[in-house]
Amino acid sequence: MTSTSLADFLQLTHRPDLGIVTARWTRPTQSGELRAGYQELLRYATSCDTCCRWLIDARRRVQVDTRDVHWLTTDFYPTLRQHLGGHVYLAFLIAPYQADDVRDESLPTLPYTHGNYCSLNQFTDEGEAVRWLCSRVV
Repeated sequence: MTSTSLADFLQLTHRPDLGIVTARWTRPTQSGELRAGYQELLRYATSCDTCCRWLIDARRRVQVDTRDVHWLTTDFYPTLRQHLGGHVYLAFLIAPYQADDVRDESLPTLPYTHGNYCSLNQFTDEGEAVRWLCSRVV
């Protein structure tokens, strides 16, 4: 297992035995930090044999601004296939109370697939998230 961190808000770990890169947000972030964190996650996944299974632990990140959600869905996610050469699976680990806050009618129901470049799902149990990721064929 290899690990790195970005400042004080993101820890990245690679589990080559499972083919999963884990991103753990360690505190709430500002927009610039969130975007820098995702860019670093992409660079890290590229350096880990182009790992296409991502576990994103957002339990401490709290909320994401709607402008950042728009950036993720329209700018960041569409570039994943070109950088990693395959479909990327993102399992978001959230706290149970966050599941109640996520009821945004403008967002698609999860699991959701964005084009031919990524699929997202959300979990409150890390074991379930890892099982879902491991069941995805990359």
